[in-house]
Amino acid sequence: MRLALLVASTTATSWLDLYESRGYFVLPNVIRAERVAEMSNRVLDHLKRTGETHKYMMNGKKLGGWFIPGIERLPGLLEFEHEIARDERLAKLLTAILGDDFYLLERSEIYVSRVGNWHADDLYGAFDLYATGLSFVDDTWCPASGAARLPPMAKPNVRDRAPPTTDAAICAAGREFGFGKGTTFWADDRGETRRVTTVALYLEDHAFDDGGLSIAPYTHDNATRHAEVLARLDPYHADHRPESETPYDQIRSRPGDAVVFDSRLIHRGAREAYADHARDLARDRRTVVSFSFGRKNGVSEAFSRGMRFRTDMLVNGTICAADGREREHGDPDFGSACAFRAVRRDLRDRPMRGYPDGEPWLATRRTLARRRAHHHPAGDY
Repeated sequence: MRLALLVASTTATSWLDLYESRGYFVLPNVIRAERVAEMSNRVLDHLKRTGETHKYMMNGKKLGGWFIPGIERLPGLLEFEHEIARDERLAKLLTAILGDDFYLLERSEIYVSRVGNWHADDLYGAFDLYATGLSFVDDTWCPASGAARLPPMAKPNVRDRAPPTTDAAICAAGREFGFGKGTTFWADDRGETRRVTTVALYLEDHAFDDGGLSIAPYTHDNATRHAEVLARLDPYHADHRPESETPYDQIRSRPGDAVVFDSRLIHRGAREAYADHARDLARDRRTVVSFSFGRKNGVSEAFSRGMRFRTDMLVNGTICAADGREREHGDPDFGSACAFRAVRRDLRDRPMRGYPDGEPWLATRRTLARRRAHHHPAGDY
């Protein structure tokens, strides 16, 4: 069952109420109307130069279009960070959600004309190892004494081994291989303090089509509900049901709007009709620019470092180069033994410190504002 929504609220209180209740809100005109075309052209120019690099990333052979990871590493696209930095409403809302010392995490990416399947933004494969040292693993999931309280989706990444079935075996395998996708943000059934927020910018008009974001509301605040809904929407799960049987919101965003949502929220991008398998840059495109922000805590650090290492593996062909992966028509194997070795080596070389790298986002905003004032004294671009 689809509900077509454009959340037209105009006050911070109503936006925050929507975030708490449904898990998201739409913030209009984060990119100003006169800037949307220029920002879209930046993406187009990047694809003209490097599109061959991006067309097969992240299952692109099947999903079509292009995937561009690591915006913070790409000078021609870094302007998107400046765009979100200049929006005072967004800064105040993120502060209300995450606290005044929140961070821009190292998950910044662009999706162009790709199919998007139902999922939540989380760690998976070898990257799950970054979360195995978080305090709630010992305190809640797998305490030294007393009963284990594992999250509903705990499924360690054992791959070629028999799946563990007892709590003790799941705890042992989880510590070694990670507890599985869908567990990072659930210290307990609610996990409300461990927030990461996704900000997705839409460059095209989806007011009258289904090319925008689809969201399963209320899947962000309870791990059991989250697991049940995701199972129904996952075509490979035994409990899968037709999409039409699960209520979801179809977001009717306009160019420059941002959908701001809890990363635990189950969502999907465009359907097959909007995918560009021919990768024709002359045709109409569907472009989403996505950032993650997180609180100053170990969960944010784990998510940020895991996503950064995923980008490393995508763009750096020397990582697991001898692993037999097929880079021309596929991704690195994020769940291979080599990937686990590489992540363990990264953790050994640079242990977790309890908060993300870099500086808090509000400090970054001030730095960018000073640079704009220096280069554009009139206050414009």
